[in-house]
Amino acid sequence: MANFFSASQEEQQEILLSFWQRFKYLIIFAFVAIVFSIVGSDYITSSSQEEHFETASLYQSYLETDDQDVGKRIIDAHSDSVYADFVRLNEAKRNFQNDDSLKAIELLKTVINNNANAAEFNPLQATAKIRLAKIYLDNQDFNEVLSLFESTDELTSTMLEQKADAENALGQFNKARASYMLALQNSTNQSSMALINMKISDLEGEEIE
Repeated sequence: MANFFSASQEEQQEILLSFWQRFKYLIIFAFVAIVFSIVGSDYITSSSQEEHFETASLYQSYLETDDQDVGKRIIDAHSDSVYADFVRLNEAKRNFQNDDSLKAIELLKTVINNNANAAEFNPLQATAKIRLAKIYLDNQDFNEVLSLFESTDELTSTMLEQKADAENALGQFNKARASYMLALQNSTNQSSMALINMKISDLEGEEIE
């Protein structure tokens, strides 16, 4: 092959024929592999787009009808999708309002775990944690609230306020004051700021031993 371009036409044909006889199966396999790769990529892309459209349509129907059966279909068929997590958030709220705290907690923990590997602040996970903390506070599971936020890198104003509520209930007044102050610094809502200031004013002066 080194002298291919300097060989005569007849010699070039002989070289090509020899090359073909030696490597024809490899060439055919490579060609077929390339074709299948292109076709397969197009099919996967097309299938992914169709599945996304189907899930989005189902979720739109769920929003319009608030139908639990439609929500269940989304969770069962598309469990790892963002739409399924949105359904879980809504169903957790419904279960909590219907006094089924255990089911609500289960759904919220699933959302938290599904978004645990997010590199940046994740609104879905944050919403799930806030709603879960609300249930824990309502059930007076104050240590669960603190445990929930221990693994949270970025605490929102609402999270800090919930953390402070739990610390206050446990008699950890100094920690509660610090958390309320941080919540106050991070809040931009005037009503929330007024409420936090009231909570700070109502704090006891000494820690419970």
